[in-house]
Amino acid sequence: MKVTSRFIAMQLAGMVVATTVLAQTPPPLSVVSLGDCRLSTAAILPNCRVAYRAYGKLNAAHDNVVLIPTWLLGRSEDWHPLLTTEPLVDTTRFYVIVVDALADGLSSSPSNTVPGARSVFRNLTIGDMVESQYRLLTERLGIHHLRAVMGFSMGGMQSIEWSVRYPFFVDKIVPIAGTPRVGAFNRLVLTAMLDEIVNGRRAGIPPDSLWPRLARTEMLFVQTPLGLNARGFDSVSQDIAANARQYRVWDLDDYAAQIAALRRYDITADYANDIRQVASRVRAPMLAIYSWDDHMVSPDTMAELARLVGADTLSIASPCGHVMVFCEQRRVGTATRAFIAR
Repeated sequence: MKVTSRFIAMQLAGMVVATTVLAQTPPPLSVVSLGDCRLSTAAILPNCRVAYRAYGKLNAAHDNVVLIPTWLLGRSEDWHPLLTTEPLVDTTRFYVIVVDALADGLSSSPSNTVPGARSVFRNLTIGDMVESQYRLLTERLGIHHLRAVMGFSMGGMQSIEWSVRYPFFVDKIVPIAGTPRVGAFNRLVLTAMLDEIVNGRRAGIPPDSLWPRLARTEMLFVQTPLGLNARGFDSVSQDIAANARQYRVWDLDDYAAQIAALRRYDITADYANDIRQVASRVRAPMLAIYSWDDHMVSPDTMAELARLVGADTLSIASPCGHVMVFCEQRRVGTATRAFIAR
């Protein structure tokens, strides 16, 4: 299989994946056209396309579907190790659709949209991503109910958006290292990364020079100081360089669009900035998985929402911080499989 940037992140986090599993090929990519997509700004995205990969089999009642949106700088193929080794979902029982979020380069993105329409991505939102997924399911795949929505990081935010936007469409919600509202600290991190792209492009710095800078900034926050110190500077530097090489398959404009969407995410904005009003809309049982060692997505608001909705929680202390799902995949997988199945 293609070694992705996120697979390297798994290696950084200390996850060991069997060679036999890595040799397996992810399911083929399907790309579905939705026609025009009206975004939250009322702008129209023409020839809107959504890509996905499917694991398992859809049953006759169409009620065994688990939707997994992708994370920031992640694509559907990057979920393959999480669904084949210590899987987070039982794909022998459930039909798992890993959907590529808008602006990931596979679904509609600045890089694959006609130049005259690319400006619509400047104000892309997490809600726009979820709307495209809803239309994919209901208009193209004939699926009108989900057993669960589960996601990691930006994917976790999409799962929370699903729980509020379509509260009766989903039976279970599983955000992993997600949040209903990006905090001030995390906005600063994302702003620094977005400024690196915008200012670098303005200065004419080539992408091959920008990616190492972005990979370095990301490394500072996806793991903890304790985790990085334990590995040593030379080892961390080598992995930053390896990540930067893998990131080059991405278009910087796509990455910028997703960072901007992530940075502005605050689901309370439509509910008088009141997390209690958000919680009142959630109907599906929730399993919230997070780490207080996470410096990329602060867990405080996630923990608050979990308390308000009476969610099951799994709090994991880990020097891996934000990427603890890869370090603790066995523990996380045991919890998610049981929660989705019950």
